[in-house]
Amino acid sequence: MIVFISILSFLLDGILSRYILPTTLFLPLFTIVSLVIIYPYFNNNNLKYFRYVAIIGLLYDITYLNTLFFNFFIFVMIGFIIGLFNYLLSNNLYTSTIITVIAIILYRVINYLFVVIFKNQPFDFMNLLESIYSSLLLNIIYCIIIYITTELYSKKHKILRSK
Repeated sequence: MIVFISILSFLLDGILSRYILPTTLFLPLFTIVSLVIIYPYFNNNNLKYFRYVAIIGLLYDITYLNTLFFNFFIFVMIGFIIGLFNYLLSNNLYTSTIITVIAIILYRVINYLFVVIFKNQPFDFMNLLESIYSSLLLNIIYCIIIYITTELYSKKHKILRSK
């Protein structure tokens, strides 16, 4: 199930990014959302989770951004934050949604700071805020749908998840 969710999110990121304008309110970051959803299925095996997240980040770099190790490090850092919040909070729909929002904000802030620092772009807080809120709505809806689907599937097939 972990691989299915990751591949689905990865492919949907690419497909929707092609057809959705960058100025819309629906910018997909489904791969980030999948990192939140799949964490409980690793059953507190953080080393395995971080390896998996690193591979997903590397594939994301190669496939969508033509960079090497940029998203690799960002995904590992976001994976650490996801693991920390899952350690502190119980796993349910509400906390998964909150963790998704935090992960998306963190991803957008890191990307924006990278552009500002290394591309000599002026810092514009409104640009950053726009990139964050334009990513939230679609990804929260996706998080809720995938969370409910995986929860039902894991209960039906008795797949263990950490609480």
